[in-house]
Amino acid sequence: MTQSVLPKIAFINNAKTYKLLASEKRLEILNNIKYEEKRVEELVKILGVSKANVSQHLALLRHAGIVTARREGQSVYYKIVDPEIIKPCVILYNLWVSNARARGGQRGKSTRLQKASVL
Repeated sequence: MTQSVLPKIAFINNAKTYKLLASEKRLEILNNIKYEEKRVEELVKILGVSKANVSQHLALLRHAGIVTARREGQSVYYKIVDPEIIKPCVILYNLWVSNARARGGQRGKSTRLQKASVL
């Protein structure tokens, strides 16, 4: 059976996307807007960081075409263009949970780890 190998451009583009997503705050932003749009002020409250910080992350995500913005009065609402972008994060988290369970938890901590569902 022949396995399909992705073209080189796939690796180039994926690396650019992974680099953009290599920020826990950006991943947290995306996770919070995957099902419904939110205002910057809502994200500031959820993430516990400054408005300037959230705005910088959103600007990078918007420039990359990962999120869109919609203005309503003085508020700007953000949403994910395609929620599929969250899947790698969920997959990696589930691998981490499986590995942690296999090792018997996190260094003796009694945390309950639950796998997340992939959209």
